[in-house]
Amino acid sequence: MTACDGINLVGHLRKCENEKRLIIAMHGWRSSWAADFGAISNFWYANGCSVLYAEQRGQGESGGEYMGFGLTERYDCIEWVKWANENGYADIPIYLCGISMGASTVLMAAGLELLENVHGIMADCGYTSPPAIWKHVVEENLHMPFDGIKSAVANDICKKKIQIGTKDYSATEAMRECKVPVIFIHGTDDRFVPIEMTYKNYKACAAPKRLLVVPGAEHGMSYLVDKESYEKASKDFWKDFDGYHPESNREEKN
Repeated sequence: MTACDGINLVGHLRKCENEKRLIIAMHGWRSSWAADFGAISNFWYANGCSVLYAEQRGQGESGGEYMGFGLTERYDCIEWVKWANENGYADIPIYLCGISMGASTVLMAAGLELLENVHGIMADCGYTSPPAIWKHVVEENLHMPFDGIKSAVANDICKKKIQIGTKDYSATEAMRECKVPVIFIHGTDDRFVPIEMTYKNYKACAAPKRLLVVPGAEHGMSYLVDKESYEKASKDFWKDFDGYHPESNREEKN
């Protein structure tokens, strides 16, 4: 597929018989579709989900020199939905799913104008914004200061390389504009993306929302730590929102 800015993007479609929905899966930073979704792929397949595993720009077989930490990739989500609708998926529910940077990507995409058959967002251990996650990793994991000068330099580099500043948009901001249901998933022992970021995104979400917290799970490990809860939450989410229409369905926000 060709992205809106001309970059060639690659995806891998796994179709299942009697498909009930399509998941568009976005992997994380410096990872791959196979690494991030290999464990859960058979669960999706067994439960009526065809899956389009996208390769994020600047990674894998996809083109592009730079990763945008969700700032640019959010537009790729929209193009993948368009591609899906042009290739036989216009009449079934589509869910945007992501893990880590992929989760923040699909959350940011929710702030854009989504096509009508996008019924929900599934976000596993996403961060709030690029500057926030950079600050956390530098200070807490690398034990280095991340002051205003470093932040300004990073912002300038991003504007030069991807034509958008690091502070120009965030997952939290997108959640305030979100119109489709979202399920947030995060492990309590995540030291790479702190669970507090999911709490902040969850609190900001203006749409129907769910939250699954997995005790003891480290970054991106929630499914492996508690498959039973993860699978139940996913099936309940699909059951409730496969037939979702924003104007006719409402869920209590709690």
